Amino acid sequence: MASTDFSRVAEVEAVIICVPTPLNKNREPDISYIIETGKAIAPFIGKYEGRSMKDEGGKQNPEGTMPKLVVLESTTYPGTTDEDLRAVLEAGSGLKAGVDFHLAFSPEREDPGNPQSVVKSIPKVIGGFTPACLERTKELYGKAIQTLVPVSSCRAAEATKLLENIFRSVNIALVNELKLVYGAMGIDVWEVINAAKTKPFGFMPFYPGPGLGGHCIPIDPFYLTWKAREYGQITRFIELAGEVNTAMPLYVINRTAEALNSHRKAVNGSRVLVIGLAYKPNVDDDRESPSYHLLDLLKERGATAAYYVRMSR
Repeated sequence: MASTDFSRVAEVEAVIICVPTPLNKNREPDISYIIETGKAIAPFIGKYEGRSMKDEGGKQNPEGTMPKLVVLESTTYPGTTDEDLRAVLEAGSGLKAGVDFHLAFSPEREDPGNPQSVVKSIPKVIGGFTPACLERTKELYGKAIQTLVPVSSCRAAEATKLLENIFRSVNIALVNELKLVYGAMGIDVWEVINAAKTKPFGFMPFYPGPGLGGHCIPIDPFYLTWKAREYGQITRFIELAGEVNTAMPLYVINRTAEALNSHRKAVNGSRVLVIGLAYKPNVDDDRESPSYHLLDLLKERGATAAYYVRMSR
């Protein structure tokens, strides 16, 4: 049963934290949702009243004293779980992670809009604060997920999720840039991609678009760029990919202006319909959608802009 009463955390064996991790106005990581959630549940993460379990030393705990498990699933930079979240949980509870409660990170993996995607069949990456934390996390997710992928630490699991999303961001930026280059050469980039993807090895197709949307790809890579600076590292590929993808809505508007000019019309005064608001087909998630940027740019240039969305039944 859904509840806003955090005291009910005391009634459960495990707590999974899945909250937004946006960027702030300076495009820096905002983990305030994680921190505030940690503070809210901390007073109630004492040992679960219900079953026994062996402790860190292999000794049997008395009935009703099993350490509770806290798992973070929100995408974030390495160190969030074992530093930031652990600190607020320990401060708010007076307990010690890895001893009095278990702590782990396991990133979400979903494919919105894909009816063939089934959560139980998607391998689940898990990283524990201690070996015992990892074992407890395997026990939890093993009840629902067919394949578990344990890694050495919370940080390795956090870095895995960032790699997955950065991989997409960089490759989308590459194909967006090639769209501009091939377009200038009079070459159809879609034809090139369709031909290239017939290669059965060493190639994975990515497709150009009007920009990035959704809560993951436009945001998550910058969690690593921010954290990397703490270690004196510069993430050139990630930052360049961000610049290329962020510039795509303006490219679309310029192409629209060219198309109107070819019919002796100006953007100013034209009526333009943007079809679709979501960031990808067949989803109802419009977070960070480039459609909103397109609408704003059209209006700035004097167009009367409208949008159309297909409502699912």
